[in-house]
Amino acid sequence: MKTIINSLLFFLLLAPVYIFGQTSLTGTVTEQSTSIPLPGVNVVIKGTSTGTATDFDGNYRIDVNNGDVIVFSYVGYQSQEITYTGQSKLEVQLTEDAAQLDEIVIIGYGVQKKSKILGSAVRVNGEELKDNPVSSIDAALQGKAAGVQVIQGSGLAGSSNVVRIRGISSISAGGDPLYVIDGIPITQDYFLQGDSNGQNNNPLASLNQNDIESIEVLKDAAAAGIYGSRGANGVILIKTKRGKEGLKFSYTGSVTTSEPTYTPKILDNKQLLQVYQEAWENDGNVGLALLPRNISWEDALNTNTDWIDLVTKTGISNRHSFSVNYGTEKLKTYFNLSYDDTESFIKNDEYTRLSGRFNLDYQLLKNLKIGLNLSLTRGIYDKVNINDTWRNAQSFTLPFYSPYLANGDVDNSFGNPLEELLYRDRRSEEMRSINSIAIDYQPIENLYLRATGSLDYMDFRDFYWQSLEVGRISGTPEEEQNTFASANPFFVINYNTNFTASYLWDVDDKNSFNFLLGTEYQRSERLLYRFGDPQGYTNSPVPLYESNAPDYTRESTGKTAYSFASYFGRVNYSFNDALDLMALARVDGSSRFGENNRYGFFPTVSAAYNFSKHGFIKNSNTISLLKIKTSYGITGNSEIGNDSRFGAYSIPNSGTDYLGNPYKSIIRLDNPDLKWETAQTVDFGIELNLFNNRVETELSGYYKKSKDVLLDLFQIPSSGFGESLWINAAEIENKGIEFNFTSKNIVSDNFSWTTTFNIAHNANKLISLGGVSPDLLEGGFNDTRVIEGQPIGTNYLVRFARVDPTDGLPIFLDKEGNETKTFDLANRVSAGSVIPDATGGFGNKFKYRNWGLDTDFVFTIGGNIYDSYAKRALGTFIDGNNSSNVRTDIYDRWRNPGDITEQPRLFYDHTEVKELSGVWQYNHTGFLYDASYLRLRNVTLNYTLPAEFLRGTGISSLKLSLTGSNLFTWTKFPGGDPEIARDFQFQRDRNLSPNVSYLSIPQAKSFTFNINATF
Repeated sequence: MKTIINSLLFFLLLAPVYIFGQTSLTGTVTEQSTSIPLPGVNVVIKGTSTGTATDFDGNYRIDVNNGDVIVFSYVGYQSQEITYTGQSKLEVQLTEDAAQLDEIVIIGYGVQKKSKILGSAVRVNGEELKDNPVSSIDAALQGKAAGVQVIQGSGLAGSSNVVRIRGISSISAGGDPLYVIDGIPITQDYFLQGDSNGQNNNPLASLNQNDIESIEVLKDAAAAGIYGSRGANGVILIKTKRGKEGLKFSYTGSVTTSEPTYTPKILDNKQLLQVYQEAWENDGNVGLALLPRNISWEDALNTNTDWIDLVTKTGISNRHSFSVNYGTEKLKTYFNLSYDDTESFIKNDEYTRLSGRFNLDYQLLKNLKIGLNLSLTRGIYDKVNINDTWRNAQSFTLPFYSPYLANGDVDNSFGNPLEELLYRDRRSEEMRSINSIAIDYQPIENLYLRATGSLDYMDFRDFYWQSLEVGRISGTPEEEQNTFASANPFFVINYNTNFTASYLWDVDDKNSFNFLLGTEYQRSERLLYRFGDPQGYTNSPVPLYESNAPDYTRESTGKTAYSFASYFGRVNYSFNDALDLMALARVDGSSRFGENNRYGFFPTVSAAYNFSKHGFIKNSNTISLLKIKTSYGITGNSEIGNDSRFGAYSIPNSGTDYLGNPYKSIIRLDNPDLKWETAQTVDFGIELNLFNNRVETELSGYYKKSKDVLLDLFQIPSSGFGESLWINAAEIENKGIEFNFTSKNIVSDNFSWTTTFNIAHNANKLISLGGVSPDLLEGGFNDTRVIEGQPIGTNYLVRFARVDPTDGLPIFLDKEGNETKTFDLANRVSAGSVIPDATGGFGNKFKYRNWGLDTDFVFTIGGNIYDSYAKRALGTFIDGNNSSNVRTDIYDRWRNPGDITEQPRLFYDHTEVKELSGVWQYNHTGFLYDASYLRLRNVTLNYTLPAEFLRGTGISSLKLSLTGSNLFTWTKFPGGDPEIARDFQFQRDRNLSPNVSYLSIPQAKSFTFNINATF
């Protein structure tokens, strides 16, 4: 290993050295038919990575040796190979290649030329993921596509992200896009474990980013409509790598160090004691303030524990991926084996993954091909309770608390994080296998038949173990001390089959059709088990996942399942290679809906006209592409519980009778009319490319109206029903505008510079609740509501007006806008903006010879964050033993008459303040902050070693890179990281509370050193 590292350093130091004996070759590359210079043509010495690109005028310069074969390649043109024989200048003309003129992109149930795409779709190539140290591949979309908002989960290992495509269209049903990997709609339930305390299941954590060929985001009905019932929230298509002709070995390795982007600004012991004393005296008390847990002032002054430092560390992660590509004319294979070990900056929080993938394509006959995708992943997530560690460290574990007792034991008379870190073990283990087989058959010319079958299998087990030490340090008698061990396994079996037939019909030189018919069936089963006693615990000296743990048996607690049966068709028509029309329809049946509305119908129509194919634009030197497109379609949403349509009964414990007889009671009514939530979308777009496609732009506008929105209504106790009732009632609208821009600013022999920029605005509004009371739709622990005329999940708060300079008391507004010092929840109103005014990203790619520098920024403009913990961290009351530490913002508080401040006067005991109400948790707009931020998401410096240095080493290419992530964030939000993906309790909370922070885990600031080598 040491020898390899020394060799790499030697290569790096010698990179700028020129090779003697080379000759500079110059020339111009033009288009054969028009003699127009072609900028950006790749000029590469065959078999090496040495090369350049033509500048704006088509000129190039490259150092060559006699006998070198020079390859000239450009998208949409036939490549040329020319052997260098000593000439000093070489002029080259390239011919258009109709077969390669357009990039091929993935669409639903097939592929299509990029120029023929009628819908709103965007692509991210797998090459862009190589140097990007993301927790899961959906994070790589952040800032890359207008209208696709990606909120990265947190700095926790394996954390899940929140992806929203063109706003929030649902209230109680799922709001996330559908993920399809190699044609397989995968299991993507974020709440497989229920409320997981901010550590919800990440359905994409098992996917290795080095396996990704491309990611396609389908945003509107024209693009996503073929998925009908599941396209309302958009579709993300993920294609894994496939084998190509030849033999190639690749290795990617990286090492990452990480720290939190934000360190809480809280008070130390002396600062907090000053606050206590001031509050004590403000209540009219004399002497020293009473401290929590009867701690003496002497001990408090001598104890200053840094609890944040106690629970955090520098995370060190490493990733290794090895792949083999082998292909012949008939057989092509791709194999990858990868290992990831990801540590977060929270102690005991680590995610490890071992995954393997094998993809195969075999041409059995001239008209018959078989494709195979096999993958197996083993993931282990060792974690801690975030409430007992990160959150307690900045709140209820005060700086003058000592972690240890005088005898050296951990003090667990308060929420000491050491108890969690030392004496509890939490682990989730996942075994996942996603597999598929596809058969392609062409019985006659232009008729293509395809049959696929797939299986997505998940074996998931959640383990918990608590040491005997907890009982001992709690003073439990020795004979009563016990461990608590549990294992909660469940299995998900998701299989899918589909059959499609497509036919291409070229009527004449100007008219052509593409027909597609298909059918699909999907079924997903979840098998549930319980282990141990009725509470799920048993006594074990070690965690149950260890080899020397006692054997345990599983008890089945039931099975839940759902299924889809679908039929769909699509017709594409093209006239004169300029006008494109498409019509599609899909019929979906789902077991989740009532017997009266089992099936839904989802049609879409779209059109596009490419003006640059004809007329004066065709020969324009300025306009390369001008295309307008529009679409209308209906898509659906079915992401609800599998048994939501059924009524439910409760059977009391044995011995509980009514009039001497056993009974069962109804806790949920049956709803045979429950049906699809649908979204009607109108989309309009303009694509304009300039200067031989040096500048590419796209402007899109859309209007989406969701109808029959699915609601799970909270049932009041007096109704006699204990579980929520699912109905269709509400209407929601989303409308917005999106802009994408790419510019190749400089394209020269040695230097290139490309800029990308995108921005999107979305306006969300609840049109109607259909007569349902908002009180039946709670937003979890948060004061968020659904209010007609307002965005989904609007903050519902009392308005904070100011601090009275005479007495330091907070002043609020009542419903009519009058000032009052009485805090009353009846005065809550819709406040702030849940939805930002705009989101987007921009980046620059610089390349100088073998060096590269890439920068990516993401931003949010407008909107608000409600800091749910600020009511404690900046609260008016200390409240004795219920105390929490406070933030340094408290320095700007009222102290003397006449002070003009943002923070009110401090009190020790809220019951002693006659001027205020008895409610101490003041949820008001004073804790509503500007959500705007600009973040340097990634900056990457890379270097590709010249091929000459690698000759004789067996390495054909070697690229080194250093990436810094989340290095700088500009924001006015004082409560931590402004990028918030909440610790959601359930699906409705995930939709309603996107801007609520409660001691949220910040992102990780990291540095990654990466090596990419091919052999």
